[in-house]
Amino acid sequence: MREMKTRVALDQVEYQEKLGHLIRFFEMGEAVKVTVMFRGREITHPERGEELLRSFAIDLKDLIEPGTATVRDGRSVHAVFTPKGR
Repeated sequence: MREMKTRVALDQVEYQEKLGHLIRFFEMGEAVKVTVMFRGREITHPERGEELLRSFAIDLKDLIEPGTATVRDGRSVHAVFTPKGR
């Protein structure tokens, strides 16, 4: 299993780069744990991290198994995405 850590504040270029990494990992058949970390006052809006994970899931819907749940864990939110057919 691979792990990819990111922050809540991503611009479009960074988002596309992270998405490219995820696609490459899924093509290799790896499951990926995506962790969104919060710093400082960002923790007051944990829904932004969950929204980021949802947008990853929507963009990768053809490559991942459905039903991935997000988990809040202190100053981070994470989800495990598994590729289809694994």
